[in-house]
Amino acid sequence: MAINDYIEAWKKGTREAHLLHIQDKDSYLPVLADIVPDLNKRPQVDLGLCQIPMELIEGTATRGRTTAFSRSFYPLLEPESEFAMKWADLYDGILEDGLRQPIKAMEYYNRFYIIEGNKRVSVMRQLDSLTIEAEVTRIIPEKEDSERYRVYNEFLSFYKDTKIDYILFSHEGAYARLRNEVNMKEGEKWSDEMISDIHSCFYRFQQAFLKAEGKRRLSVSDAFLLYLEIYSYEEAQKRTPSQIIQDIAKIRSEYNVAEAGKPVALLSQPSEEKPGLLQSVLHRPPRTLKCAFLYNSSPERSGWTYWHELARKATENMFESQLETVAKADVSMEEAASVIESLIQDGYTTIFATSPVFLDACIHESALHPEARILNCSLLASYHNVRSYYLRIYEAKLILGAIAGAMADNNKIGYIADYPIYGVPASINAFAVGAQLTNPRAKVYLDWSTLPGHSPEDALAAQDVRIISSRDISAPLLEYRTFGLYEKDPGDKARNLAMPAWNWSKLYEGIVRSILSGAWSEEGEQHADRAMAYYMGMATGAIDLFYSSRIPTRLKRLVDLLHERMRSEAFLPFVGPQYDQDGILRIEQDVALTPQDIIRMDYLADNVIGTIPKVDQLNPTATNLVTLQGIRAATEPSDNTAESKRNNE
Repeated sequence: MAINDYIEAWKKGTREAHLLHIQDKDSYLPVLADIVPDLNKRPQVDLGLCQIPMELIEGTATRGRTTAFSRSFYPLLEPESEFAMKWADLYDGILEDGLRQPIKAMEYYNRFYIIEGNKRVSVMRQLDSLTIEAEVTRIIPEKEDSERYRVYNEFLSFYKDTKIDYILFSHEGAYARLRNEVNMKEGEKWSDEMISDIHSCFYRFQQAFLKAEGKRRLSVSDAFLLYLEIYSYEEAQKRTPSQIIQDIAKIRSEYNVAEAGKPVALLSQPSEEKPGLLQSVLHRPPRTLKCAFLYNSSPERSGWTYWHELARKATENMFESQLETVAKADVSMEEAASVIESLIQDGYTTIFATSPVFLDACIHESALHPEARILNCSLLASYHNVRSYYLRIYEAKLILGAIAGAMADNNKIGYIADYPIYGVPASINAFAVGAQLTNPRAKVYLDWSTLPGHSPEDALAAQDVRIISSRDISAPLLEYRTFGLYEKDPGDKARNLAMPAWNWSKLYEGIVRSILSGAWSEEGEQHADRAMAYYMGMATGAIDLFYSSRIPTRLKRLVDLLHERMRSEAFLPFVGPQYDQDGILRIEQDVALTPQDIIRMDYLADNVIGTIPKVDQLNPTATNLVTLQGIRAATEPSDNTAESKRNNE
């Protein structure tokens, strides 16, 4: 009899309510009218008939019968009540004829609140239904400065293009990452075939993930995106649920990291401590290490690659017979995975991929080859099996700024940046801080080398800017003299004043020593639920500075003092109060930013004149990199009206 099913559901409800009560939590259904006091005044969109996931039904739209149900919509009224009889009759009817009438619900921030049909939801919950048919009205939330609001607006844009409402991400940028995986851009309408394909792919993954992992705190949608980024959408479409279960087992550590939600563990240098006897037995280090270096350009044409190639040779010389290295130059983003695969087959099980554009290839190959040690030169790549690495160049930029401020007789200083990616605003702002140290009136004129059809040098010259910070080093085959910090004389000739030195060999030597000693594996176990990144600076000698004899003697003394204080970590570049261009206090009085905060900067200091370009304003070479590692200020829509337009549609 259906009344027995009611009693079973009632027991679940009373048990849930009791547990919530002893935890001092509300036992009853949330009410949308309480959450949104101006509910009737908020913009509404009729979505028509939808299949809504049961797990996303949060509560009721108005107060009504909220106390008749537990938080999971199980009944709470006594089995002898009239309510119980009606519930049991409805249960029988649904078993015989199915759900004949859809419920009515309001959707707010991707959660559903029932207007009509609470008992139907309760019965379907007891029947373990995954979805329920509903006539849905979307409530547009009031604008707020929160990640929740930004993620929801990304969802609205995605829904407009796809009408997909079951893929719900938790963090900013995820919908853009999904579009990137399926080769679609924002604003492009998805075909019926494409929508059907991704639905099938998502459903198979959902089956496999729930079977393999059970109920994790990590949502299926977030897990799905991570799976696509590691294995690719093209491969995922071909995989069966049983094959996906095998894949998931290989990347379980990545799901642990994603679920933990902890910030990347930024290590100031690789661990070189030798593990104990047990660790030595469990993690026997190699006697000879074979390392491969991937370059997306050549050392002759790229200053960036030139620095890494110098470091590779220096590291190989340092370890002699213990280390064998090989370099692969001019590797494209599309070729990277196959090149890494070939290198691993040749016995090179430590791979240094020296550009962020190789990140996708790195994470794909790390899943196929968990025995390999794969590292990517980027900031805050959130993968456990691919460690990232970078240098704290902002420390040198601050000292360059101090030199520039002292030598800018018209208080104008130029700064030419390349890509609006993680870490670049920190360098710009550190340079601006340094300029203010020696010249409180100094203004930093920011320009970008990656804007198509634009010459930043000409733009700065037109504003009478003669002290300029540009690329850090020129490649051997290029004749640029305009690198580092330089001064334009009246004849328009560049005179170099100072330049930062990227001493990558300090980092590579530390990592190699860590692997050879066995400390690499122990380090990974210590941070089993985090992504890891090596982030070395002046204190380790990984970043240094050279300056010209043209610099005045008194200024040299100040530079040497700053250099010494930075190396001893006694001087911190970002200590408040510090304000942004809009006069907003970004760093409180006497508060020092953490390295994670420094990396994630996406604003410009108050003495910087210029803006951060959007990804769609950059040249094609820059677009790929900024799509992967761009800061939010660069990757959000160019037109702020796009949001209000979406809300009104």
